[in-house]
Amino acid sequence: MNLINNLFEGAEGSWSGGIAHILIIISIVIALGRILGKTKICGISFGVTWVLFVGILFAHHGLTIDHNLIHFLKEFGLVLFVYSIGLQVGPGFFSSFRSGGLVLNGLAVFIIAVGVLVTVGIHFLADIPVTTVTGIMSGAVTNTPGLGAAQQTYFDITGNTANDMAQGYAVAYPLGVIGCILSFILIRIVLYRVSGAESRSAVHNERKTAGEVRGNSDQPNLIPIFIGIALGCILGSIPISLPGIPQPVKLGLAGGPLIVSILISRFGPRFHIITYTTPSANLMIREIGISLFLACVGLEAGEGFVDTLVHGDGMKWIMYGALITVIPVLAGGFIGKYVLRLDYNTLTGVLSGACTNPPALAYASEQDRDSDKTGVAYATVYPLSMFLRVLAAQLMVLFFC
Repeated sequence: MNLINNLFEGAEGSWSGGIAHILIIISIVIALGRILGKTKICGISFGVTWVLFVGILFAHHGLTIDHNLIHFLKEFGLVLFVYSIGLQVGPGFFSSFRSGGLVLNGLAVFIIAVGVLVTVGIHFLADIPVTTVTGIMSGAVTNTPGLGAAQQTYFDITGNTANDMAQGYAVAYPLGVIGCILSFILIRIVLYRVSGAESRSAVHNERKTAGEVRGNSDQPNLIPIFIGIALGCILGSIPISLPGIPQPVKLGLAGGPLIVSILISRFGPRFHIITYTTPSANLMIREIGISLFLACVGLEAGEGFVDTLVHGDGMKWIMYGALITVIPVLAGGFIGKYVLRLDYNTLTGVLSGACTNPPALAYASEQDRDSDKTGVAYATVYPLSMFLRVLAAQLMVLFFC
């Protein structure tokens, strides 16, 4: 790492000093992560999640970029990812919601409730400050809006900031991604009786039939995409006030664009808005988005990550975060399989949405290249799940501080 640092370090004396340095770091992190994502261990691959691991490694060795830029690229990548998901699943979303939306959202509420109960239990049994455990809970379900809402609520009622909340979030976040994906693998092997070696991603079957491209051309129409993103960000920023809650709840930069992309892809053609994108173009947008998101998460969490683990209670926090991640997912997997009789792709979509976990969705989508079941299930439960996740983080602070 020092050799690379010395090779590319410019006159500014810092990796965060120039545009070239920023692009080099982001590009290498994503490229190495995607290369490693093609490898399999015992027939199992973590896919795009490797980008997160490489980002953590780079940041640990000081190869990072400006924090404000990291935050922007992370959120922009997330918006691209969820917007492309919405465009893909929008045409079939409403029929799917009518046929099973209440059931899927009921399962999501159950998963969230179990996670909150596990968090409260850890708070009392392990005697951990509520600020710390709330941060761990937000990281364990990869929910940044919940962390922000909890921090603001704590400041409003105490006038102080809680640094341990952000530290708990940062430590728990990576394993929140890994733990969720490992739980998916375990559910597949144990509940669906499919081994890692037998599981393989099918080649995506692209159709450009005449009926699908009626009224559309091969030239991508970027106008509705970026107008939709703008509208989605506006929607996600609208505060929703609830009785008894001091801070309003927002859908955020993931929920807002997701909802708008579903609506515009479903109803846009009625208003002569061309929203069609080829499957390959949509996949490109999605993969660029999730790669940027994971690279920035790794670069953001990697600084001080090892120190937090080695010194203090970092290892305990990771263990607590793992419990908050894994127990609800496995419980939801059992209910989804044996009570609701859901197929594996639909179930992992619900679990990803209930955990508000885009990296888990990316992994699950790689296993579901022949249908939109994963994406539709994720989009069905995500808005309510995001709302409840943010609300739960605020209530933790209000009730137990």
